[in-house]
Amino acid sequence: MEPVTLRTARFVLSPPREDDIDAVFAACQDAELQRYTTVPVPYSADDAAAFVGEFVPQAWRDGTEHVFGIRRDVDAPLMGVVSWQRARGAVGYWLDAQHRGRGVMTEAVRGLLDWIFAHDDVELLRWECYTGNVGSATVAQRVGFRWKGEGLCSVVDREGAHPWGWLGELRRDDHGTVQLRSEWPVLA
Repeated sequence: MEPVTLRTARFVLSPPREDDIDAVFAACQDAELQRYTTVPVPYSADDAAAFVGEFVPQAWRDGTEHVFGIRRDVDAPLMGVVSWQRARGAVGYWLDAQHRGRGVMTEAVRGLLDWIFAHDDVELLRWECYTGNVGSATVAQRVGFRWKGEGLCSVVDREGAHPWGWLGELRRDDHGTVQLRSEWPVLA
């Protein structure tokens, strides 16, 4: 699939580009991001260059994952990444620490979900995160994912294992709803 650009009320979602390498590298130095994602540790400038220059274009070409950088406008610096991990039937995301707590990721994920459900016959999306990632769980709850419990994640961690995590799902018919915080025991 050819890469596309999406727009929300405040943000532009477009594939990361070469001038985002430094921003990806800087964001992936954050201990919290490293704790709750599968990025290599230590994370090098070469890792950032490979992500932007190799992984993202190949994933778009083969249709396994559609990766979008989040920015305030087309020419603005990268704030984070949101993706439709099509091969896994899931969404994933990370945000640079300086942008957290302002609704950036909630709006970006909603924009991604609108696009997925508008253009494809997807009936069910999954969400998962490492146990303890309250920020990710809060976003998932706010955009309508239903709490499915705890279990092994489908993603493989740096040690080659499937980590224990929190799980959710969103059906097409539920898109646009907000789940009650009480339905998410990890947020209560």
